[in-house]
Amino acid sequence: MNSQSVALAAYRNGLRATKLAFGQDTRMLLAARSQMRNGMINPPNPQLSSDQQVQYLNDVAQFLRRNIVQGKKSEDNKYSLNIHADTELGDNESLKLAKKTLASQNGGCCGGGQKLYD
Repeated sequence: MNSQSVALAAYRNGLRATKLAFGQDTRMLLAARSQMRNGMINPPNPQLSSDQQVQYLNDVAQFLRRNIVQGKKSEDNKYSLNIHADTELGDNESLKLAKKTLASQNGGCCGGGQKLYD
């Protein structure tokens, strides 16, 4: 594939990612697509090679797919989240490990870590 078709494929990938992340929110969808279009016309980092710019766009699309989750407030003051198949769900193991480490050192979050950094 030539560089133009690779760039167009990355752009389409980005547009699909914006649809997945912001499909319910027209204002954000249009803003994200406008920003992506502007980035294709005027790259944010022009000193990068075209391959690096294409990789950057693919990375942005992957980030949108995995990490952006929008919430919508319902009538009963609850929020429903737009979690989809591509959403990255963490298991919080690193947080549990940090908590165990702090507890083993008589530390904690509420001023209990007087000797934590000696």
